[in-house]
Amino acid sequence: MKKLIISILTLLTIVPAYAQNSEQLLKKTVSKLEKDGGIAMKLDCKTKFENGSDFTEIEIRMSGTCFYAQSDDNTIWFDGKTMWRGNDFGDGIEEIYITEPTPQERARYDIINLLGKHQGFSVSGNGTDTFTLTASDSQHSVEGINKVTVMVDPKTYVPSVINILFSEELGDISAKVQVISYKPGQTFDKSTFTCPVQKYKDADIIDLR
Repeated sequence: MKKLIISILTLLTIVPAYAQNSEQLLKKTVSKLEKDGGIAMKLDCKTKFENGSDFTEIEIRMSGTCFYAQSDDNTIWFDGKTMWRGNDFGDGIEEIYITEPTPQERARYDIINLLGKHQGFSVSGNGTDTFTLTASDSQHSVEGINKVTVMVDPKTYVPSVINILFSEELGDISAKVQVISYKPGQTFDKSTFTCPVQKYKDADIIDLR
């Protein structure tokens, strides 16, 4: 029993250090993402549902608040003000939704801002190459996220794997995102983040602005 008590007391002294180191690891990761400027990434995303799973390859280009993301069935352009979401049902983009997201809606897509501020999330991890954000109220967190665990290269602070667990209210849903390629310091033309609507002449344009 005495040994058990000593072990528990030792653990209690170590945990705060881990929490502090994890916070520092998180800050260094955010700083890395901010300093890298324009970033091009390729991701493999496996999403597990209650009754199955789905695999998606995603291409992302981001610079500041602007980003472009493309998968098999969706393409999103965001120029900092206007967002275009193109739906591909197998024969190319057939619908394009145009919106001007509110600051709250933008937070869903702003990874750097989420990690940097992590409001409503506590930070834990091993303090070396992994940190975890846990929502205090997953029902009202960004996109109903309950927990995000990020593994980074401890030498470069570039994310390598991101595991996401969603709120139980959304169902038994989790996602594992693996960073296949990461190219910092990219220069993108402004047109990268603007949908060339004229290119999709047969698409239905739904303007919700």
